[in-house]
Amino acid sequence: IDGGCFIFIMIISRRPYQSTFIFLFVSRLSTLSAFTSITHFRSPSQLKLFGSSRFRKKDRQHHQMESAAAVADATKKMAELDLTAIKKFAHKNGDALFGYIEECQMDDPNTKGSFGRFLDAGTGSHSLRWMASILHREHLLASTSNGAMSSPSVSMDSYTAITADENMRRRVFDEAQGLGIADKGDVIIGNWKEGVGKDGTIEFGASDKSDGSKLLLEGQQFDTILADYLVGAIDGFSPYFQDLIFSRLVPHLAPGGRLYVIGLQPIPDSVNSPANIMCKIRRVRDACILLANHRCYREYPLDWIERNLQKSGLNVVQSRTYPIRYDHSTMVRQINVGRSKLKLFPSKGMAAEMGKVLDDLEKESLEVTKKQSGGRITLGFDYVVVAERPADD
Repeated sequence: IDGGCFIFIMIISRRPYQSTFIFLFVSRLSTLSAFTSITHFRSPSQLKLFGSSRFRKKDRQHHQMESAAAVADATKKMAELDLTAIKKFAHKNGDALFGYIEECQMDDPNTKGSFGRFLDAGTGSHSLRWMASILHREHLLASTSNGAMSSPSVSMDSYTAITADENMRRRVFDEAQGLGIADKGDVIIGNWKEGVGKDGTIEFGASDKSDGSKLLLEGQQFDTILADYLVGAIDGFSPYFQDLIFSRLVPHLAPGGRLYVIGLQPIPDSVNSPANIMCKIRRVRDACILLANHRCYREYPLDWIERNLQKSGLNVVQSRTYPIRYDHSTMVRQINVGRSKLKLFPSKGMAAEMGKVLDDLEKESLEVTKKQSGGRITLGFDYVVVAERPADD
């Protein structure tokens, strides 16, 4: 107006929807020509006078459309996934050992059912499927009708899965993709023995790798760590390292975090009962593994696990055992492990004779189980140990 301009100033009051508008007219010579002050009580609809509300509404509508599209896309992807392999984990009795771990996590007042940042220290298909069931837990519970027998609504922020075997890494990664959780974590190949000195000290920052890279997971911590039959498997990859595995894992467990150890009580050499057939199968199976120039797994008893957890500075919170019931098909699976090694024997004659021994064991196991109630024999147990790192550590 006449070469000047209006300057608009709004002073916000502490009272809701109240503000003061100040209009200044400045001439071409920058002199103050007019001053007007109006106290105004605004309503949300009156803000449209200034145009910003209109733009905010459009932005909000656009955001809502994007959110709806993202939800629709996620729903479509979820519907395309085959989750048959993990549906059993939505039932309380779907898996006794992992069910107990979920129960313990729900009872922990510090976590309230969240596993947070999760480390599977010795991954495999079974533990990966369980992790997938947690990441898809909300969907699984909504799509099943287990009622009071539904698994708890536990959760997980992310996962890291470790294996020392490249074939296992590929298998687990492919399964993670198939279950729709590949973007939720990492599957890494590595060996926990690396970086541990002969005296048991962990030499972080002193990797012996030629490329100067750090040790496995150096500098990373997790809220929860799972050692699923890890101790028993160590002898196949890192012999004589079992007594140091927990000390190697502790630096990666956040203070107050939990380490869950799943293991198998060693099968004895013999027992004075029909269950002795399983002892015989174990001995012959291991003989086949050794004759194929491979290393056997070596399980450790529950009391050994608890002692070494305490030595590593962890508190053993609780533990539980689960008696093992073997049927004929379970025994045959162990016999078939032995059969799979025959082609690697030093001679064909030795392989042929051992094959006859395995065939005889299969027949004997069938005869024994037929005489048992429910077709099963009971021998040994699996166990779960719950250990915790002190919060002030």
